[in-house]
Amino acid sequence: MKKNINLKFLPADNAYGIEMRTISELTLKGITPIIGLSADDYRSLAKKQTKPGQPIIGFLLSQKKDFYTIDMPYAKAIAQTGAQFRFLTYHENLAQMDDIDGLILPGGTFESPNEFYTDPQQTKHTTNSRANAYISSIIEAEKKGIPVLGICAGAQMMGGMHGMKMYHDLKTSTHTSLEHETKALQAHKVFIYPDTPLANILGAGYIETNSRHREAMMPNDKISDLKIYASTADGTPEAWGNEEKNILCIQWHPEDFAAQGDAQMQKIYDWLAQKAMQYKQNQLQRSLQKKSLLSR
Repeated sequence: MKKNINLKFLPADNAYGIEMRTISELTLKGITPIIGLSADDYRSLAKKQTKPGQPIIGFLLSQKKDFYTIDMPYAKAIAQTGAQFRFLTYHENLAQMDDIDGLILPGGTFESPNEFYTDPQQTKHTTNSRANAYISSIIEAEKKGIPVLGICAGAQMMGGMHGMKMYHDLKTSTHTSLEHETKALQAHKVFIYPDTPLANILGAGYIETNSRHREAMMPNDKISDLKIYASTADGTPEAWGNEEKNILCIQWHPEDFAAQGDAQMQKIYDWLAQKAMQYKQNQLQRSLQKKSLLSR
């Protein structure tokens, strides 16, 4: 059994959320919560109503105290694409992914598996339910061919799942003088490599980004099927992905810019909505073909 419920605005956090207890109570009754946003909240974010037939973007929720949450900038960037929302919780995520067309793995603070790091013997991490939800969501999305956008920690989890290695502490490992862990909206420049999928989205060359990470991927894409699309002056990878598999990973937080009206950064979220629409249309076409064959 499934039940549709909506997140509520949490003014103190500038986020939308729902008590984790509410989700637990439903699942204990055998009910899968299908979580979205109300039409009024959607209009407040995008100044418009999402249209029927738009793709459904799944978003793996963050956690603040006893609430599942999505920060306002993420919500606004997704709503501005015109796509529909579907929010995923940590134990119910696979059932909630049944009919999504795209997936966002957001940033957050949690421990990644030991084997993702350059020093797995010295890294003593125990993954929690949130990290495990990232892993199972990635596996499910790739099994179905669902387009994925990873942001910050979500990008790192995708990288680790594809064999990329990660520094536990970038500054300690590389002695870089560049500041990567700061609340500044414009922290440093990132160079987008020409002739990459990211250059097709944002254009090649330098852009200013924020930077809120201590961990970082090692600049070596020869050990993975994900290719590096952008980096900083110290060589730290800032974007990577796989064009054929519709995977795009961004180390910075483009939603912070997009929520303030930055049309260039909004294109990253628009990319996912476009790929999700293509996926939705392909699934519909396959379904129609299957019905046609069965009716013969």
